[in-house]
Amino acid sequence: MHDLELAVDFLRTVLPFDDLDPEALRWLAGRLEAAYYPRGKVICASRPAPGLAIIRKGAVRLVDAAHRFLDRRSEGELFGHGIWFHGEQKDYVAEAEEDCLVWHLEPADFATLCAQQARIAAHFGDRPATRLSEATRERRPVTRLRDLLTHRAVSIESRASIGEAARLMSRENVSSVLVMRDGRLAGIVTDKDLRQRVLAPGLDTSRTIHTVMTASPVALPADADLDEALLLMMRHNCHHLPVVEGRADREHLVGLVTAGDILRAQSEHPLRLVRDIHRQGSTEELQRLSRRLPALFVRLVSLGRDAEQVGRMVTQIADAFTVRLLQLAEARIGKAPMGYAWVAFGSQAREEQSARSDQDNGLVLERDPDEAEARYFEQLARFVCGGLDQLGYPYCPGEIMALNPRWRVSLAQWRRHFDGWIDEPEPKAVMHSSIFFDMRCVHGVRRLVDELLEYAVERAGGNQIFRRFMAANVLTHRPPIGFFRRLVQEADGSHSEGLNLKHRGIVPITDLARMRALEAGVTAANSYRRLEQAAAAGLINAGDAASLRDALNLVAGIRLGYQAERLAAGEIPGNLVPPEQLSPLLRRNLRAAFILVLEAQNVLALRYQVL
Repeated sequence: MHDLELAVDFLRTVLPFDDLDPEALRWLAGRLEAAYYPRGKVICASRPAPGLAIIRKGAVRLVDAAHRFLDRRSEGELFGHGIWFHGEQKDYVAEAEEDCLVWHLEPADFATLCAQQARIAAHFGDRPATRLSEATRERRPVTRLRDLLTHRAVSIESRASIGEAARLMSRENVSSVLVMRDGRLAGIVTDKDLRQRVLAPGLDTSRTIHTVMTASPVALPADADLDEALLLMMRHNCHHLPVVEGRADREHLVGLVTAGDILRAQSEHPLRLVRDIHRQGSTEELQRLSRRLPALFVRLVSLGRDAEQVGRMVTQIADAFTVRLLQLAEARIGKAPMGYAWVAFGSQAREEQSARSDQDNGLVLERDPDEAEARYFEQLARFVCGGLDQLGYPYCPGEIMALNPRWRVSLAQWRRHFDGWIDEPEPKAVMHSSIFFDMRCVHGVRRLVDELLEYAVERAGGNQIFRRFMAANVLTHRPPIGFFRRLVQEADGSHSEGLNLKHRGIVPITDLARMRALEAGVTAANSYRRLEQAAAAGLINAGDAASLRDALNLVAGIRLGYQAERLAAGEIPGNLVPPEQLSPLLRRNLRAAFILVLEAQNVLALRYQVL
């Protein structure tokens, strides 16, 4: 190799050499031999082992002994080593698909490299699923809750009086006190609790503290990271989090973390926005807050959080806006005439929202409303859906919103909806109904949603014909294998071209997760939890479930990264990612992810005998 420095710079962009130290990279670059191959020229066969080949320019086609196509590789990709094709290793022949420049590493040097570099040896010895898991592994330093425990937690026994607790908080200059019973955490009392539960109603301070505490507060282990704490605080709208240690049966309190501790640990945080949302008194004030979303989204992605964490945080912000709008609506039009649940569907239900998500929502009512009650819930829906649209969550083009009276009905009517889809399945109805299995209560009577989900999942799980239609629907969204050498023109007539990482990358995985969840009787909406619980139920191999989780994290992460770049440039984020803008490393990992998804779809097709 004549120009070692140029070779070293290029190798830094090639997986798995990107993590080699400078000395190892220079050694590798010095042993590469360059060769030019015109289009159609056979380069090598995989047996006998030719060593390793790195494509510097052009493209290479891999075929089997009968000249059947196996794969296509381009700049920055490798061949010559053992390669897995759709789940099995096969012999192959490499030929130049176009004029190309290839760097060759002799077999002896390849063996030396693997012997000296364990990660390199593991990469070429592993299946694609293992390499994909490595590619999605988080590499940023993680701050744990124990890192924030700089002072002991202030606690008091449950038999102590309210006055004693107040004096203790004043003496220790703290905003909360943990209430203990028999050495175990029983509850928590904050300044706010004392104001609202004691001073406002004029309660006798000689009463025991347990009468005004928040019982069984949510807690996290000391080794949990800040993102877990953040999500828990956002979900429960709480600002104090007990920290515990030990096994569940021997759990003991080690401290307390506040929202202020987290905000001081990280300069910009979604929790701050959620807290501000709950303090606003009008839609106009919420609109002003919503303008902070793009910058916050860009920061979340740039900090290196994975797609699962970003999706949950972005969704918690959407939930907070929704809940506050519902509260403002009730303050304006009065208390609801019956119990209800505001539900989210689709990506919000799955807690997998991105930079730009439509609203998909509905109402589950306790009973069939009379005319006056129906008008109330129409007003409620109009206020909330209109407010969400103003906050940057556009109306659903398919009208899957509480604004639509079809999705603003009683629990009994919702059951009849699911009965119709399940008892008389046909392709269009099954496709339409899929989004409703992604359902989560955002506000209101959670029991209504729990009962509906249990009913729907049990009915779907017990109907083989419906599940077969669902499986066929899953197979309509195939990953874009083979599209990395050219742009993809969208069928909707859009002038934008690129890989649609939502419909061709994320949807196939979320469809598979939903299908396996229905088979296992799992009511969770989040795709990551669905795969975990389906594996625990034995409906999918644990390794395959982990691979699909990694694939989802990778594809969604690339999409989020591209959306963050567009937002930072002042442009509208979308789902189409130009493949030429992806590094060879990302293209390689995407291909591995898509192959895993395709294999999982093929297993499903075989199980249900659908094409």
